[in-house]
Amino acid sequence: MNHSVFRDLVPSYIENLTSEETNKQIENHMEQCENCRQYVKDMQEDLLVERNHEQKKEEKNVDYLKKVRSKNRKKIFIIVGSLLSIFIGVFFFFDQMWIADEDDIQTTVQQQGTTVTLSFKTKNNHRYVLPMSILYQNSIDEIIIYEKWNDFSEPARILEDGSNVTVTFLDENTLILFDGEEKKLTDEDKITIRYKNSTEEIKLKDLYNPKNK
Repeated sequence: MNHSVFRDLVPSYIENLTSEETNKQIENHMEQCENCRQYVKDMQEDLLVERNHEQKKEEKNVDYLKKVRSKNRKKIFIIVGSLLSIFIGVFFFFDQMWIADEDDIQTTVQQQGTTVTLSFKTKNNHRYVLPMSILYQNSIDEIIIYEKWNDFSEPARILEDGSNVTVTFLDENTLILFDGEEKKLTDEDKITIRYKNSTEEIKLKDLYNPKNK
């Protein structure tokens, strides 16, 4: 076996891919040639170093993936915990809230310049009012009046004096929408105030008093 053929076969020999007959020829050649023995030895060492490097690289990648998964698990736990806290808070908030009876609510309408404020206040002790505005085409279409037990928190104390809903006009025939656009009013444009067993409709035109401009 000449040197060129030998060196071509060495990679397969090291990987145990050659036949028994070829292995015998390679080993016989190494017994007779010191340079080729050293060549095989150097290649085996290089292959060992390369494999160790690849193994360390794989271990580092595995460690990195473990860290990433651990961080992702922590993030998931934080997100789930936050959502659970929000859910519990919302549940307890709405669990003690109900649509108010019209007879229990005192409503006043005030105008300052072109801004009209509807104020809602409960007549009951230890409760406060939460008007929920429903928007349609960027203007208030409906207000649902909720009543809630006073839990004596800071927000509750602020709402003891009543809750407000504001509507802004450009003039008696023009409403300023929440996106800043203007809307020409007709007699069909109304706000519906919804209570437990009744509703009240107010024409938007009727809310505006030009004398207060």
